[in-house]
Amino acid sequence: MHREQHSVIHKLISLLRGIHIHPAYLLIPIAFSLLSAVFEGAGLGLLVPILNGFLQKSFAFITDVPVLGNIVGYLPESILQNDRFLFGIILSGFLVVYILKNILRYLSIISMGYFGERALHHLRKVLFGRYLSFGKLYFDTSNVGHHNTLLLEFSRQSISPVLLIDKLINAIFSLTVYFVVLITISWKLTLVALPLFVILHFSIKFMITRIKGLSRAIAKRGSELGKKSVEILSTIPLVKSYRTEKKERDIYSDISNEKAKLDFQVKALQNLILPIQEIITIIVAALVLMGSLYLFGRDQIASAPALLVYFYIILNASSKFGTISGFRGIIASSSGPLDEVLKIFSEEDKYYVKGGNKEFVGLQDAIKFNNLTFGYASDRNVLENVDFTVKKGQMTAIVGPTGSGKSTLINLLMRYYECPENSIYLDGTDIRDFSLDSYLQHVALVSQETLLLHDSLRNNITYGLENVSEDALHSAVDSSRLGDFVELLPEGLDTLIGDRGVKLSGGEKQRVSIARALLKGSSILILDEATSSLDSKTEKLIQEAIDEAVQGRTSIVIAHRLSTIKHANKIVVIEGGEVVEEGALDDLLVRKGEFFSLWEEQKF
Repeated sequence: MHREQHSVIHKLISLLRGIHIHPAYLLIPIAFSLLSAVFEGAGLGLLVPILNGFLQKSFAFITDVPVLGNIVGYLPESILQNDRFLFGIILSGFLVVYILKNILRYLSIISMGYFGERALHHLRKVLFGRYLSFGKLYFDTSNVGHHNTLLLEFSRQSISPVLLIDKLINAIFSLTVYFVVLITISWKLTLVALPLFVILHFSIKFMITRIKGLSRAIAKRGSELGKKSVEILSTIPLVKSYRTEKKERDIYSDISNEKAKLDFQVKALQNLILPIQEIITIIVAALVLMGSLYLFGRDQIASAPALLVYFYIILNASSKFGTISGFRGIIASSSGPLDEVLKIFSEEDKYYVKGGNKEFVGLQDAIKFNNLTFGYASDRNVLENVDFTVKKGQMTAIVGPTGSGKSTLINLLMRYYECPENSIYLDGTDIRDFSLDSYLQHVALVSQETLLLHDSLRNNITYGLENVSEDALHSAVDSSRLGDFVELLPEGLDTLIGDRGVKLSGGEKQRVSIARALLKGSSILILDEATSSLDSKTEKLIQEAIDEAVQGRTSIVIAHRLSTIKHANKIVVIEGGEVVEEGALDDLLVRKGEFFSLWEEQKF
């Protein structure tokens, strides 16, 4: 095989090991394939004496046939002397051998199919698990459409050689058996026929190279198609409002058209392999036959029945060789998707957030931001030397202009991104030392962007929680001011809320988020712009829910509307990624600094 094909096979083996599928599992279908090839060879071996005996009307020669003669020698003399009985026994043996060959071939296909589908299942499962382990920054810098295409399409395409390897194994074993039978019939003719397979090899080599190049182009176009479809379908309001349906349809059509052309070219090349093989086989076989008859004469080669079987095997061998060549094409076409899948298994640019081994049992004293400096990219910091303390049981508000770094603080507290060492402390311990499970169990977030699933209202509120009682659920619903709304729903809490909660208003989504946080029962509550972009009536409802939610909890509140943080124990003002002021509301107003300017701007 070509060096690049060896590289693909090596990558495939690494991939199987990566998903904990040991190649040794292939031994079962391989064993069935081997036995199937052996029985096929035995059937072909029986075909020659059957035809010879039928044409000569006598099976007296049967005891002189290698191997078969030893087997029939155990038969009673009365049967050996009766040609009809002997013919019936050998023909029955031929039928039994071919039936067994097909049963074994079927078992090989079934066992290989089971192995292949389990491998695909494990691959998708491991890929999905890998995605879930990556830090949020990975998803910030990539496209969900590409990931969707990779999970659904590239995963199967990448291991397609494994799904078809039983055919390759059967072809290799069959060719080995064929070669033995061919040598047995006529070693002279076989020496002349061997160049046939050399010609077949070079006739399709250029196609394999072409298919591999097309495979990478197809993988790229497939990724672009996935990206475009998810991107546009998730921003339908934007498309509708700017009337860009035709433009987006044309862009999608162009990408799809390019992919279809590339797909067709690969299929055309793959399907060209077999006809070329058959044409070359027929031509070369005819030339071999004529040349051999001319050089050796028929009597020096084999009997007429043996020659018929010989060239029948040659045609079958060509087909099996075509399976091997076709498999090389499959390897080439899988190389592009395989490379994309293996990128997910690499450790580069995955931005993991790894917790420590310590158990967080709840905040005892304070959260301390200790000269925190952070940037999403290496060339620019979003936060610079941020230093302040959040006391247990108190409400700390963080305010500042848009882009000042407020939400970045929350993202770091929620462990979406890895923070620098010794930059955030919980009761004097680095936040990185606590396990993610134990820490996040004590933290709940109510965000401006409420993330909802296409599921029932009940399952959205109880998401990630187990053994939630009805009383606790209804208490959270009432405390978040959702009770009256739920009573109006046709199926109450079991009502489906649509994709990303499309059936809910902005205020209702916020209250669902508050109910979710209350039901979690966390001692640390983070509210990020929870009342922004709402009408005054809805804002009043949500503010009531928030006021109830923060009672007895350590709360960190980010708010654009400064009127919502009048009861904060401490207000921290951030501008340009730096803390410029902190203190109680009255103290900050007296100072007439940055907070005073923000307060005056919001006066109506």
